[in-house]
Parts: sequence; structure tokens; C-alpha cells
Amino acid sequence: MEDFRRGIFLTLVLSIAVLLIFFGPLLKDPNHVYFSPNGDGLKSYVGAIYHLEHDTTLFRMNAMNYPYGEMAFFTDCQPMIVNPVKILSNHGIDFRPYIVGIINMFMLFSIVFGAIFLCLIFLELKVSWLFAAIASVGIAMLSPQIGRMGGHFSLSHQMWLPMLIWLLMRFDRNKSYLLSVIIGLVTFLAAGMHMYFFALFGFLFLFYWTYSLYTKQLNIRNYQWLIHLFIQLILPLILVQLIVGSNGGITDRTAHPWGFTTYRANPASVLLPLFKPYAALMMKIEAFHKYDWEAFAFIGLVSLIGVITGIIKLIQRIKRKQPWWKVSDHMLITVFFWASVASLLLSFGIPFNLGLMWLLDYMGPIQQLRALARFSWLFYYLINILVFYGAFKLLQKTNLLKTLAVLALAFLLYDGYLNVSQYAPRMNNRVAELDDSTNSSPENAWVSLIDKNQYQAVLPLPYFHVGSENVWLEPKCDILKQSFIVSLKSGLPSMGVMLSRTSLSQTYKSLALACQPVSPYRIEMDLSNQKPLLLLVDNCKELNSSEWNLVHHASLIWQGPKFAFYGLPVAQMDTIALQGEKAFEKEMNNIHSRKADSTQILYYNGFESSVCEGAFYGSGAYSGEIKSWNHMLDTQIRNGLVGDTCELYFWVKGYETDLMARTVFEFVHKNGDETVDYKFDQFQHYFCSLMNGWMRIRIPFVLKSNQDRIMLAIRNSDLKHFKLVLDELIIRKKS
Repeated sequence: MEDFRRGIFLTLVLSIAVLLIFFGPLLKDPNHVYFSPNGDGLKSYVGAIYHLEHDTTLFRMNAMNYPYGEMAFFTDCQPMIVNPVKILSNHGIDFRPYIVGIINMFMLFSIVFGAIFLCLIFLELKVSWLFAAIASVGIAMLSPQIGRMGGHFSLSHQMWLPMLIWLLMRFDRNKSYLLSVIIGLVTFLAAGMHMYFFALFGFLFLFYWTYSLYTKQLNIRNYQWLIHLFIQLILPLILVQLIVGSNGGITDRTAHPWGFTTYRANPASVLLPLFKPYAALMMKIEAFHKYDWEAFAFIGLVSLIGVITGIIKLIQRIKRKQPWWKVSDHMLITVFFWASVASLLLSFGIPFNLGLMWLLDYMGPIQQLRALARFSWLFYYLINILVFYGAFKLLQKTNLLKTLAVLALAFLLYDGYLNVSQYAPRMNNRVAELDDSTNSSPENAWVSLIDKNQYQAVLPLPYFHVGSENVWLEPKCDILKQSFIVSLKSGLPSMGVMLSRTSLSQTYKSLALACQPVSPYRIEMDLSNQKPLLLLVDNCKELNSSEWNLVHHASLIWQGPKFAFYGLPVAQMDTIALQGEKAFEKEMNNIHSRKADSTQILYYNGFESSVCEGAFYGSGAYSGEIKSWNHMLDTQIRNGLVGDTCELYFWVKGYETDLMARTVFEFVHKNGDETVDYKFDQFQHYFCSLMNGWMRIRIPFVLKSNQDRIMLAIRNSDLKHFKLVLDELIIRKKS
């Protein structure tokens, strides 16, 4: 017991020393430091603050995606941290003004908690308290999760994986229901923080319970093991799903998020010391510079040596016909190690990158965990636990091996130093507008001039919408940051979206605001009231024509150094939509009645000879299996002039179908045998109008001669059982 206390105390002292040495400037004023002053990090801060100050329920966050809001788990507002603060404030204990500091301190002290649970694991393995404390702090310093403090806050908490490993080790010794309840609570909290933790837990549970039943620690015919498994794993999942279901009811989230095989790890990004000062020669290999930042989860040089040694020993055991899988004399660590290897293989994209992508069609919600690289984290912890458990045993042997064990600890700390020192300086950021609590700066002068009660929501322009996994309308200029600040200062929800897995129907209702209207805005029917919208217009002027049209129908309220405010009455949305609808009808009536100017309309095909039920206009439309290439255009443009700016338009049906907006088109523009323009892109980047289930695509190009050749082909290999229906294909000069 004395060694136990010494180990925990020393781990606590050393890990706090790490915080003071590397994160000292952040600890001086944690409530005014923003680990990330923009992007995902700022979104997490804003979501948390807004949820505390303005949301009336625990699991709905309304800072964005007005008028719909979103279930808190999809917003990165960290409800497992924020909601206790919210509950306490409702009972007179108000910590709301300190929520930024609370979030920051949770992240920083997760290094301490992670190190403590690692130490507990080592102490369970009978490692000496001194060695356990130093190794634990070193592993915590080197953790790939430290990099997540720069934006993915929910993923930065180190303690969850070491905590579950330690709890399962305790449970293996004493299979009590109390321990199962504690494990179940940890599973629920970790899943509520981020579902990636639940998925990583799944590997540990799968291998542990397989081992436990195989070794007959519990009789498979005895119901008790089912009760333990239900409490530890199934019940937490049910609770999370009940919370999600009762606070959203959304049924049209994407089933196929993008990046399942893009955000994956690589053996080099996990095993090799890439970008380390002692591996400068290695970085002369160009291939090592091409990995996505998500891929990196370096295990440390000592563990790399341990992996090489382990592979050699594994081969020796195979040759000697010994149990090849036995990597440790501690059976449970062996079990957990192979669980981490399975998780590591998944992080590499195995088996999907071996020609088995079709398996995804049968994986259900597992597809939502598209950043596979994060599954390498379990291997990071287990390989370091295994290697330093082995290194400790060297202390009991020759002086040379004792020296190697000490050097191993020293180099672990050096690798940890390199990791922490890489990220800590980037996290010391301020957001001047949020620090200005008196709103005395020129940027915040609007706060005293704008009566928020006169408006129902903020509409940021240029508009942005990220989260549907079908359309990425990325923020331009500084509109994302300004939108966040205005929502926090005013309390008004934003119509902009920077979320995860948003409803597809809600997405397209919102996106219509940035499109050329040819029918009424459907979102208008969902607005909470008839108060005007507060247009937040960035001074960068990078608005599209449809967005400028909204501004022209609004009234200027305030002009500042970075942005301006305009008031847009809801009734004006009807006016704008009606004008767009009439202009579109006039354009198409001229084409259909053959009154259109042939020098302006350079090509038209209504596909009337191809009878198709549900055509956009008339009785005909192009149709074909979308999973194969559809070649619907190959024509020469004869009536144009050199230098004419032209646009290719067409309508496609079924845009709210999941993945439809990610349909690929190949546009080829030739002048003789020379290809003068080539576009291989997706619908999501080129749609301009939405109407009754149809999406209009607009592809711009410039004529190089009076006989240019234009070709178009379309395919979506991810939509297996879907027909492409295309109508009203037009090439015209840009008006």
C-alpha cells in the first residue's frame, strides 16, 4: 500500500509539473485562453457557452442551424462537461462565466488523469512505484490525443482508455456488480463525450469477454456474464441512443460520411519517428510528407524498438512451436494487446482497402466513425504499457540491461517533450472580441446599437454549411468567426452550420438561401416567427449573386470595420423568390416556344424523345443507371464567339437522396484536338438552384473558338440502386 501511495503521489507531482512547465502560460488565465481561436475549436467553445446561456434543454443546442437546432452530441459542445454546470446554475450554483476555463482545465488535467490511470495499470502489473510513475507520465506526454487540444476537444481526454483497461483488470480479479456498474458509467460518459471512445472500448470488451468465456472464468451457460456485459456495454449504448432519439428524431442523416478510407493511419505514421529531429534523414523521403495529420499516432522510439524485438521473438516462438500469440507473462495484457492490434489494423483501413469496400454496405452505423486513424490510439497505449512492463523487468537483470531500461525511460520522456512542446505554444490564443466584456472595442460597438429582440436569427453571408457529408459549403473570409461572436454577444441563433451529420432535408432548405431562387424558400415555413432576419455581411465582399440579392432587399443597420448588419423582413423572401420564379419561367418559356435568341442559347436538349415518368418538363428526360458512366452530351458549339463566357445547365432529380450531391461529373472542353478545359468534380460544388426535388447544376466555361466541342459524363459509383434522371440541358452565354 505504501508503494501504491508513493506511485500515485509521484505521478501526480510529475504530471502537474509537466502542466506547469509546458502549459504554464495557459494556466495563468485559463478562462480567457482559447486553445483554438477559429474552426472546430472555436465552434466547441461557442457551442458550450451558447448552450449554457441560451438553450432551455440539456441535449438540444440552438446556436446554429436555425430554425432547427441540433442534438447536442452532434455539435461538439461537450454536454458531459457543460450540462452539469448548467444543472448547477439552475440551482443557484453558477459557474457559467467560467465555462471556457472549465473546458480548458478538463483537457489539461486529462493528461494528469491519464498518467494516474497508466500508473495504476503498471502497479497492477507489480511494476515498482518509481518506474511506474516516470513511465506513466512519459506515455501521457507522448499521447497522440494531446494534438486534439488544438480543435477536437472531445477527443483530447486521455483518461478514458487507460481507465477502462485498469477497471477491466480489477474486474478480472473480482467480478463484482459494483465494478460492472462503474465500468458501465465510464462507458456511458466516454460515449457521451465522443462515440469514438465507445468504439475503442468495443475492442477491449470483445477481446476481454471472449477470453473470459474461453478460459471459463464464467460459465457461458450462467446468465451472470450476460448481466455483467449488459451493464458494462449494452446499457450505456441504449442510454446514449435514447438520449439521441428523444432529442432529435432526425431520420435522414447521412449513412455514408465521407473520408472512411481517407482519414486512416499508416504503418509509417504510427511506427516511425516522422518529423522528429533525430530522424531528419528519414524526412528526405518524399512519401513520408504525404500523410494526413489525422494519421499520426507515433508510439515512440522505445516502443518501435520493442515492436521490432517482439516480431523477432514471435518468429522464434513459431519456429519453436511455442504459443506465438503470448507476448507477455501477464495474460490480460496479452489479450488487450491483441485487441489493440485488431484496432490498429482497422486504423490502416483493413480489410476495406483490400478490395472489400462492399462490406461497408452491411456495417450500419459503424460507417459514421469515418476517421479510422483514431483507432490506432488503443495500440499506442497498449504497446507502450507492454514495452515498459518489459523494460522494468530488465532492471532485475544485468547492469547493462538496467542501463538500457533507464535509457528507455529517458528517451520516452524526450519523445514526450518533443510532442508536448510541439503543441503547447499553439494553444495560447486570445479572441479579442470575446475578451471585450464591456463591448467597448470598435468591433463590438454594434452590441449597444442592435436590439436583438427585433430579430429572430443571424444569417451570415457569405453563407456556410458544413456537416451534411453531402455538401460542403465552406466558410469564406472571416465569416465563421464573426458569426460565432455575433451569436454569443447577441444570443441570436445562427442560420449558418458547422456541425456533424446534419439532416439532409434541413440542409437543403438552408442551402437554398445561397442559391438562385426559382421557387419559394421552403425554410420560410419553418421559421419560428415573422421577425426580420439579421444579415451579417462580411466586408470581404465574396458573396455570390444570390447572396447579394438578399442584401439588396435588406436595409443597412450598422457598418463596422469587419462586417455590416442588414435587416431582412421575412416578407422580402417571398418577393425575392417570386422574382426568381418569374425570371426562370420567362427563360424556359422562351426556350420551349423557340423564341429564345440563338446567339444566346447555344444548345438545348429537353430529351423529349426519351419518354420518362416524372420529367422536369414535358414527357421526356434522360435516364440511366447512375453507378455507371452516363454520356449525355457531346456537341460542337457553332454560334458562339471567341472569349464568350458560357454556362452549361441541367437539372437532376432526387438531390435529397443521400450521396446524390457527391455525384461525379466529367466535363471536357476541346478546341480541335486540344483539351482547353477539364473538370472532374462533384455536383455539390456546382449546383445553383433547387426546386421540387430537382437540383440545377451550372458549369461555367469560356469559348476558345466558334467550333468548340463540349462533352459531359456523369457517374456515382456509391449509389448502387439509383437511376440518374436528367432534364433541360442548356448551354447559353452568361447573362
